[in-house]
Amino acid sequence: MVPDQKTKLLFAVDGRSRFEPVIPKGYYGNAIVLTYALCSTGELLENPFSFSVGLVDKAIHMVSDSYMRSVIDYFEVTRARPSLAATLLITTWSRLDFHTTDFGWGEPVFSGPVGLPEKEVILFLSHGEDRKSINVFLGMPASAMKVFEELMQI
Repeated sequence: MVPDQKTKLLFAVDGRSRFEPVIPKGYYGNAIVLTYALCSTGELLENPFSFSVGLVDKAIHMVSDSYMRSVIDYFEVTRARPSLAATLLITTWSRLDFHTTDFGWGEPVFSGPVGLPEKEVILFLSHGEDRKSINVFLGMPASAMKVFEELMQI
């Protein structure tokens, strides 16, 4: 990536407490919204890690009742998905209770996606009987795999 190329971190924020009035406890429907941190590659490389953390924090705090309602209205009108060009999508399912779902033959041995929806996706899933371990699923272009293997010393 060139220094002036924009790059985006896309992630979900739980909107239950951000709606006015707050969504009541016990509601099990979807109440998330995607938000993002955006900057140039050069900004990421030139600044300390705290700069990136600040961008993420700012993105989280901009999610409000009006933001949530605006996203819902926009999606209802356009049915458009966010652009994933130059984007890394990170999502965590580690607090979702998939492991407690019983369809009549006991708790699942594994729960998670069959595959990742995009190439640049990171998904966190809880693992183990106590659900205190985390499995990290990485989706990346084939061209990045060799570098990743070297960095991870696999």
